Amino acid sequence: MTAYILRRLVLMIPVAFLVTIGVFVLVRMSPADPVILFAGEERDPAVLASIRQELGLDRPLPVQYVAWLGRLAQGDLGRSFQTHQRVLEAITERLPATLELGFAALLISVTLALLIGIISAVKRNSVVDLLSTSITLAGVSFPNFFLGIVLILLFAYVIPGNIFPPGGYIAPTEDLGDNLRRLVLPAVTLASASLAVNLRQVRSSLLDVFGHEYMRTARAKGLHERTVITRHALKNALIPVVTLIGIQIGAIIEGAFITETIFFWPGIGRLAVAAIPSQDYPVVQGVVLVSAFSFMMTTLLVDLLYAWLDPRISYETAAS
Repeated sequence: MTAYILRRLVLMIPVAFLVTIGVFVLVRMSPADPVILFAGEERDPAVLASIRQELGLDRPLPVQYVAWLGRLAQGDLGRSFQTHQRVLEAITERLPATLELGFAALLISVTLALLIGIISAVKRNSVVDLLSTSITLAGVSFPNFFLGIVLILLFAYVIPGNIFPPGGYIAPTEDLGDNLRRLVLPAVTLASASLAVNLRQVRSSLLDVFGHEYMRTARAKGLHERTVITRHALKNALIPVVTLIGIQIGAIIEGAFITETIFFWPGIGRLAVAAIPSQDYPVVQGVVLVSAFSFMMTTLLVDLLYAWLDPRISYETAAS
């Protein structure tokens, strides 16, 4: 297992290198000039040239990339063009809010998907099954920004009492109750699409497992139906579900871009959205790299989790 993990970590190095090239090139393909955006009303060529030199944008792109890669190897993501704050510091400040929102949405999605998916598979073609199918279609069809706007209008103008505030953020250390109330709407919005996908996968995986021989054998032994489902069916059906959840965990940062903007949630996604129009290269590059790294680490953890869910998988053999 250790050899497999080390090999996977080594293989991540060239992938990370390609990601740095991709993000560096793509960010600079925009026709907008960050120096003009930074200077504002200033149009003096001498001043613009000075700003360009200060930001390090006067050098050729290969030289800029090598310099950025050298700083990156030392853990330095650079400074924001607009605020002059270190990018790593800005990301670290906003990361807790993004993780709180992302994992709350994931908790809602996985919990409801398991509960409704199991009932839907056990009671196939029932009312619950038809309702779950409707939820799946609605979740996939409606974009989360539309659902977010509907929830804001509903709780801000239709339902009185300000039960769930339609925006803003309060740190849990300041007021946990207010933090949780403000978390509900963005978490539900972010969870909508993944809930639909997870629910459908849980249902289809369980229906596939129900047809296997060992399920009939378990029932023939006289085991309670709940025991048959939880101990025999669910563990095997969770393998493809774990893959989806792993992808969703890795995509927490980019998945929260629109939701954080709609609900004024001060996370990494909103930081990146604010940096894109101003062509704040260091911030955009830093957010994309952190997102890519989290995705790679999550896929590694998912692969390791497979060995626990399916004893037939042995990474010791694969490593040797």
